[in-house]
Amino acid sequence: MTLMQQSGPRPRRLRAALIGFGLDNGDEQQRLTRGDQCLILGGSAETHAELRETALRMEIELNRRGQDLGDLDPAALAELATAIGLPELLEIALRLQTGLDEQGRAFEDLSADELTDLSTLTVDSPIW
Repeated sequence: MTLMQQSGPRPRRLRAALIGFGLDNGDEQQRLTRGDQCLILGGSAETHAELRETALRMEIELNRRGQDLGDLDPAALAELATAIGLPELLEIALRLQTGLDEQGRAFEDLSADELTDLSTLTVDSPIW
């Protein structure tokens, strides 16, 4: 029997997803859409359809580029957000880049928790 060991640590692989919440549901329908890189929950029929369309544009663009959402550094995420017309995602990418610049750290060096903290608005965060 031969045992093989990794010669070094595995490269970090982040699993990322776009999660959309629709909060305007007035009927009793429960709406859920799952994609390869997205999850859409709730909302009215119209809101859910809009969120689904945005997620579809994102997944089509990522497939065209041959990338996953977790592969994107803040600059590539900003390009994606601009390409699909999603200003909220652009704001997240800009917050990530600003936080990385302020800390003098590289995207690849941060954990998922640290990236989440950088991308989340706080009371002291600027609102663009």
